[in-house]
Amino acid sequence: MSRYSLKPLPNHVDLFEVALGWDPGLDTFFVTVFAASDGAPDPDVRLWRGTTFREIPSASALLALVRDYAEVPDGLASRLEIDRLRNPHDQTRPISTLIVGLLGAGRGGSR
Repeated sequence: MSRYSLKPLPNHVDLFEVALGWDPGLDTFFVTVFAASDGAPDPDVRLWRGTTFREIPSASALLALVRDYAEVPDGLASRLEIDRLRNPHDQTRPISTLIVGLLGAGRGGSR
């Protein structure tokens, strides 16, 4: 799994972090956008994608979502694809088998 923290765009003063990366267990990229909450101890989650099996299939699809919230550094798409290649989804791993079984995913073949 990889995770990067990006700086929110200046027009999003309510946000404090845009977290994104690669999740090999779900075979997807993910993004979570955090904002300060109004007095609650936990942050407010404004966007949370990449929570289901193969939801975001490519770094370019991920960054299309992220660009509305954060500054995207040059080369990030390449780093994310390298993360995916170095840590591929492996259906033989016990956690992957569990996830696929729980979600009913992977019935149409595998990568």
